[in-house]
Amino acid sequence: MPQLTWDPFDLVAVLGVLPSHDEFGTSHRYLIEQGSLRLELTIWQYDSDVEIQMWETSLSKPIIKYTLLGCPGIRVVDDKRGTFVEFAASNTFTGRYDGYSVIPYGLRLWVDPQFFLEPFSYGAA
Repeated sequence: MPQLTWDPFDLVAVLGVLPSHDEFGTSHRYLIEQGSLRLELTIWQYDSDVEIQMWETSLSKPIIKYTLLGCPGIRVVDDKRGTFVEFAASNTFTGRYDGYSVIPYGLRLWVDPQFFLEPFSYGAA
């Protein structure tokens, strides 16, 4: 099982909310609301799993549900494009992620100025 490398304090700074925890302290759930949209980001740090759900308040089921199983790393990026969170796809690294290196491919999440999710891949030089 890959070990998840991340900094929960970085996520609080980007997402603007404190996480809630399950009764055993095995997950972090961040709830962010923008108008009629609600984003739920859940991280199971010991399983290295991440789930992102986006809800529209008038609907009974999420409009997006994206799960990354075996995510080796999460990092916050702040550059000329803005500030966002990158989640590494499974099997991205041959060893453990160091927390600083560029994640070559995975999922990117913006919350400011609005929710935006996109798969990404940095092209080979």
